Amino acid sequence: MKRYRYILLIALAAVLAVGCRSTRQAVVAPPEAATQPPEPPRRELTVTTFTAMVSGISASGQVRMAEDSVIWVNVTKLVELGRGLATKDSVWLSVPLADRYFAGSYADLQRITKRRLTYADLQAMVSADDAGEQIEALAASLGYEAKVYITARRKVEKLTFPFKKW
Repeated sequence: MKRYRYILLIALAAVLAVGCRSTRQAVVAPPEAATQPPEPPRRELTVTTFTAMVSGISASGQVRMAEDSVIWVNVTKLVELGRGLATKDSVWLSVPLADRYFAGSYADLQRITKRRLTYADLQAMVSADDAGEQIEALAASLGYEAKVYITARRKVEKLTFPFKKW
């Protein structure tokens, strides 16, 4: 009698297992939808290397610009002296050795420099042939005497970004 109970219990478990199959069906994507995802658009970036002399201190730096998007500036002399980031709506500047920081809009920057500045102006300043002279004029409006020499300018498609986190 015990044997029949085990056989009946096993048969009942098998019937239940077969009866509990999923009613969901796997959806198969059409062959044309199984293509590779589109690649992000390639953006040409301009990298300008410069040497600047401010108050008798010589430093080198880079300006990296993605046209109509963002401008990065990095100035070094053994250690990082300053960095900046300009987007279409805001500007961030950091000079950690002098303990000076700025984060704000272009209107705030115009009040400080007493000079009309927009993203388009900065972009034109960086990409112009006389960029060194224009940057010297901007430094003069901030009260610094500077001499800037553009040492190289190249266009690249892939670039590492100097900013990790603000």
